[in-house]
Amino acid sequence: MFMFAHVFAGALLGLVFWHLTKDRRAIPVCIAGSILPDIIDKSFGLLLPLLLGSGRTVFHSLGLAFIILILILVFVPTSLRLLGVGFACALFLHQVFDEMWTLPTNWYYPLLGPFQGSMVPDYLLTYFWLEITNPSEWIFVAGTLVILVKSYHFMTEYALFYLSDRMKSGAYTFFVVVLAGAGLYLVAAGLTGPTGTFTLPVNTQVNDLMTGLLALTGTVIMSREKYDTPIQTIR
Repeated sequence: MFMFAHVFAGALLGLVFWHLTKDRRAIPVCIAGSILPDIIDKSFGLLLPLLLGSGRTVFHSLGLAFIILILILVFVPTSLRLLGVGFACALFLHQVFDEMWTLPTNWYYPLLGPFQGSMVPDYLLTYFWLEITNPSEWIFVAGTLVILVKSYHFMTEYALFYLSDRMKSGAYTFFVVVLAGAGLYLVAAGLTGPTGTFTLPVNTQVNDLMTGLLALTGTVIMSREKYDTPIQTIR
């Protein structure tokens, strides 16, 4: 799964933990957990190609996710513990969306031996091109921005956009409808279509299905939120 899909998944998880913790930091914490595996592992892969040549190694392993969760439960203060659990959940969710079960040696490291895999040649340019040419990524960029704008709306006393509440609510509803349509299309493509679709031309059917389910999950969570539903926060 590509970067902005992970970011969107983290933002959605952050909304859930925002309700659970009543802490406005839940969204950035969960977004950080959702992108940290790629930031660290792909950096390691580029800097240490002979040792960690794959972009899915240390932070894509179940063992490290479990260690991080234990450290959070043991050392993080009680008042922040649930926020830390959100971070660990976001990290694990990243692994699930990356289908790490298809790379069991890396996911179960060190039980099955050393890390395996290699980086794509000219990785940075190739990855950047794949990002900007995937329409689904632009949808997830928009979804993340919508969530961040909504959270800003309730975290501060200042208006971000000088629009009426009705216009903001209408725009929010319109995006949710677009997200639902994209999700249904991707799920249908994943269940019945050939490998690769218009919105995800390089993905497999499993990728399409998981990306569609992410979009539909976003539809459900964002529909329950509504644009004008206030959320209690800790400032």
